[in-house]
Amino acid sequence: MDLLSALHSFVRVAATGSFSAVSRETGASQPTISRHIALLESHYGTTLFARTTRSLMMTEDGRSLLPHAYEVLEILETAETVLGRRRASVSGLVRLGVTTAFGLYLTTRINELLQRQPELSVELVMRDGFGDLVEEGLDLAIRVGEIAEGSLIARKLGSVHRALVASAKHFTPRGELEHPRDLADQHCVVYTYGGGRQDWHFSNNGEESVVAPHTVFRANSSEAALHAVSAGVGVGLLPEFQVRDQIASGELIRVLPSWDVPPMPLYAVHTGPRTLPLRTRTVLDFLVEISSSILRSE
Repeated sequence: MDLLSALHSFVRVAATGSFSAVSRETGASQPTISRHIALLESHYGTTLFARTTRSLMMTEDGRSLLPHAYEVLEILETAETVLGRRRASVSGLVRLGVTTAFGLYLTTRINELLQRQPELSVELVMRDGFGDLVEEGLDLAIRVGEIAEGSLIARKLGSVHRALVASAKHFTPRGELEHPRDLADQHCVVYTYGGGRQDWHFSNNGEESVVAPHTVFRANSSEAALHAVSAGVGVGLLPEFQVRDQIASGELIRVLPSWDVPPMPLYAVHTGPRTLPLRTRTVLDFLVEISSSILRSE
């Protein structure tokens, strides 16, 4: 048993908060993971995790060690890359959790990556909502909005701009639509990504307006919300890249086009280590590459 293996187990336990999760992730037995942590505690003469029958919490000394452990592992990974000890080919499976809208876009581009890396395999797990990366066995995931979990390592892909749209064929406004407050009289379709209160925020030349939409239909799938808007159920606030083609074709029209909607950051997240396996890094780099064509950098 060596310190490097023990440090790797340590950073994974710190990220997941569970010996058993690291055991499932790495294929090592849970007693092996426990021995790794015990080795570090013996080597440094301190306790890294406070254990009870129901919880596992990192101690102050554990938090102090964590950034140094990351640095050691990252230096080792860099050295292996420089010295050419990795295989030249990218191979293996990467499980990627994505939102519905981004996942559908990704399916139109994924062949570019697979043609470059014929030994690589990608599995999409599509869902509009937050999930646990470790429990779902994900290597990477796409998240919309700010990242609250401190254990996740995030790479910003860009900003998702949203468009307020309605069906050009079916939508008939109830009165004039000049200000967001006029939406109180309209049927609205709400995409409930992430849960919580679904207010709509607008701005125009320094004026701010927050509206609680008159919701007649809501869905936790952006694709379902788009179908409802296209069928004339009501006005919907949807990712701009998802409705760009429908707006260009005239199928959908913009509602209140002079009012801006605050963008939402889009991240690719993982649980570490900071230096990813080559196959996962390759997929992450591809996500960064293709995101530039549908997202804005601000």
